[in-house]
Amino acid sequence: MTLADYQYSYNNLTFGDGTTYYVDHAEGFEGYEIRQSDSDQPRNDGAIRGLDYVGARVVAFTLALGETTDLDYEDRWAELRAAFLPSRSVDLPLTFKRPGQDERFVNCRPVQFTRVEEYRSFDQVGHPPVVFRAVDPRLYSTTAQTTNATVFSPTSGGMDWSVTNWPIEYTGGVQNFAIAQNNGTADAYPLIRFYGPTVGTCTAVTLTNLTNGDVLTVTTTITTGQILTADMTAAVTGSNSLILSLDGSNRYGSWVAPRSAFRLSPGSNSLKFTITGTSTDVIANLLWRDTWLS
Repeated sequence: MTLADYQYSYNNLTFGDGTTYYVDHAEGFEGYEIRQSDSDQPRNDGAIRGLDYVGARVVAFTLALGETTDLDYEDRWAELRAAFLPSRSVDLPLTFKRPGQDERFVNCRPVQFTRVEEYRSFDQVGHPPVVFRAVDPRLYSTTAQTTNATVFSPTSGGMDWSVTNWPIEYTGGVQNFAIAQNNGTADAYPLIRFYGPTVGTCTAVTLTNLTNGDVLTVTTTITTGQILTADMTAAVTGSNSLILSLDGSNRYGSWVAPRSAFRLSPGSNSLKFTITGTSTDVIANLLWRDTWLS
């Protein structure tokens, strides 16, 4: 469903402006808290500057149930309890909408939900707090983007040696780079699918981001009808998904070191796709979402 401004959705429950459940207080969507890797044992005074990473995100709400009949009031509590069930291993998207922005979401789980009530002239007014924890702090656009990179095969250039004129250089034509646009402000980690050849052979694939220098090389044979999948989000978040698989079988060992997760930097990314083999119709399909950290 499409949300209106200042509305939220989690586990099929919509709350916020214009719904049954108003939001009295919300925090944690924008901003960040850094976890530091500074070393306190340098060779001299001070410390050694380490890398800074954004820690897990905590999102908190205070809802307002409003005044209604006793039965409707209990029905609302039941609906909240059903939406905010504790989860041992699964994170669900918490989607939100801000004026002038596309819908975004953060993957999280509820970690606190408390029934809180006030009594005013025999009417019950509920103000339950609910807290979510997102181990992956990234904010994602709900709209996914995709592009196909075909096997790189530049046309040769050369020189035209005319008898009556000076040599005239002619270009090699347009080279088949793919462009991936990340409209966020943080690195996006795509899901990459390499589709096997219909003709010829493929024993290795290499995808290069000419914009930031990232290189993904996998040495494994891909045959007709097979799909080699590289899940770069799983690589950086440590999820239970296979990071590298061929038709569902683990191929992590075929990932050529150094194994750094392949990124799409904010802005435009120019991609070059090459293979080892004789095929020219292997395709690298990238699926990603605009990404933010704050």
